[in-house]
Amino acid sequence: MAFGDKLRNIRLKKGISQRQVAETLGYPSQSYVSDAENNKFIPKQEKLKLWAKALGMTFQEIEDLLLEAELEERGMTDPAFTLMFKDIPKMSAEEKRSILRAYEAVREAREKRKAKK
Repeated sequence: MAFGDKLRNIRLKKGISQRQVAETLGYPSQSYVSDAENNKFIPKQEKLKLWAKALGMTFQEIEDLLLEAELEERGMTDPAFTLMFKDIPKMSAEEKRSILRAYEAVREAREKRKAKK
């Protein structure tokens, strides 16, 4: 599930309107929220911090959702892989992304080796 879909699901489960989120983000209408929830873009970090506030979440929880969406997008659906990142609370988002890049490099190398056979 894409990140915007995850944000929408949480907002709906909590009974919060797009307008309420937009107001917390400082927008007069909900079009920004709608576009993000429809996966047209991923909001910048400063907006995600406000989004977390609007949804009654921590910024770390929002970052975890984003990471989870990125993992799913790359086909990494093994829950153990996601848990590895969540179990290391002191690891920065950049460090987590570095691990993802390393994983992608290993996966690409494997695919190239298979193609040569």
